[in-house]
Amino acid sequence: MSPFGFGKNNETAAAAPVVDLGKKTGAISLEKGNRVTIAKTPVVTARCEWSSNTDYDLYALVILKDGTELVCSTFGSEAQPDPTPELLGGAVRHLGDVGRGQNGKAQETIEIKLTDEIEAVVPIAYSAQSNGMGSFRKYGVSLGIDNGSGTSVTIDSANASKRMSVFTVAIGVIRNTADGVVVESLETYSKSLSEFRPTWQNGQVVMDAGSKNIFK
Repeated sequence: MSPFGFGKNNETAAAAPVVDLGKKTGAISLEKGNRVTIAKTPVVTARCEWSSNTDYDLYALVILKDGTELVCSTFGSEAQPDPTPELLGGAVRHLGDVGRGQNGKAQETIEIKLTDEIEAVVPIAYSAQSNGMGSFRKYGVSLGIDNGSGTSVTIDSANASKRMSVFTVAIGVIRNTADGVVVESLETYSKSLSEFRPTWQNGQVVMDAGSKNIFK
């Protein structure tokens, strides 16, 4: 996968109009502010990849149609200290924390079965302050959404963020709709040095409004 690209920090970035690419198949590269619809299959995967010179983590907000917000993660937060790697009887499942990985690359994967109760899933890339300073550009973070039936979406940009003090990005939104799986590229950042998780409010991701992550 190509290096995951991010725009400016959430403190300064302006909202851009969403461009709807409609229904597509095959390999799709999705730029910031664009969305695409792909076929819904029994299992959709969200896979994050980065350089093994650091330790990023993939976790996800899981929003139910009744408004409930859950977090699929291998590490806890101050409000919810215990890890929650499996939700809804296995409908959303984190396949494990890989740390720094091997052979120059590391990746983590979340498997998603888009049951009728799930409205959306928001994949999030995170690096704790305890890992030291770095940037999403330096470590080549990328995200791929795959429906396992020949269609994949890569959220990718040529202008990855160079900011060394930003530790969290809401990469995109995976929406469960009657027409299929809608994938939208957000690339929205936390504030500098923030360890707080984002939350889902009124159909949108709000950065730094959630519980503080527990250092790994």
